[in-house]
Amino acid sequence: MRQLPEWFGIEEAIVKYENEVISTDFYVYYLSDKPVGFISVKPINKYTSEIYVMGILTEYQNRGIGKKLLETVEESLIKNNIKFFMVKTLGDSHPDKNYKSTREFYYKTGFYPLEEINEIWGEENPCLIMVKNL
Repeated sequence: MRQLPEWFGIEEAIVKYENEVISTDFYVYYLSDKPVGFISVKPINKYTSEIYVMGILTEYQNRGIGKKLLETVEESLIKNNIKFFMVKTLGDSHPDKNYKSTREFYYKTGFYPLEEINEIWGEENPCLIMVKNL
């Protein structure tokens, strides 16, 4: 995460992710023994799982790695009768260009916006909840 400061620039958030990711399903994408991407998924209830955190090293983005990670996770979720997949990301009303590309990635992979709310991360960081029907 520290190699992706455009998305993970708050040290206390990184530490929180590191501490909490151990209780999630964690997948890593390797190229020639080098980890270049990851996704962490946690159950919300018996029907829904959530992307807790995901990242692809900048120099490996736009090569289909994120899509492959999602496909692997979704196969597992479907086998376990999970019906919905969700993700929280920075909302459309925020001007950050990096998160604009993040939202575009989620749109391209079948996620749809459900709601943008300020109650999770505050007014300065509107949270967009996106969902996908599995």
